[in-house]
Amino acid sequence: MQTVLLPYDGSPSAERAVDYLINFAKDVAHLKAHVINVQTEPKFYGNYVSAAMLEQLTAGALDHAAEVNAKAAARLQAAGIEHSCHEVMGEVVTELVKAAKQHNCSAVVMGTRGMSNLGNLVMGSVATRVVHEVPVPVLLVK
Repeated sequence: MQTVLLPYDGSPSAERAVDYLINFAKDVAHLKAHVINVQTEPKFYGNYVSAAMLEQLTAGALDHAAEVNAKAAARLQAAGIEHSCHEVMGEVVTELVKAAKQHNCSAVVMGTRGMSNLGNLVMGSVATRVVHEVPVPVLLVK
């Protein structure tokens, strides 16, 4: 069985990664996709935020992640591809590395442009960091 991690943020690039995976599945006997959406922890500057408010923000972010993942899940379901969805909070690359290991993924299939070009210059491309840090092959879909 091929087990693939599919980072998904709903962007056009992530949609093309889903397209690629659906086409790839036609040539593979059995494929399982782990669709993951990582939400970053909220950042606050200055004022105190209560624990209840922080819990609400976290729950809202995870609910949003589930809604985003549902779009990819529907497409994978329609294509007959076994899949599971994961919504997590944390630093994106760290969580993707952790998920690839935790789910024994044999590869990562992901889009290349979830972030703006300016963001890539300032922070470094998430895709580039994933290529360097994930211990399995990474297929980047443009």
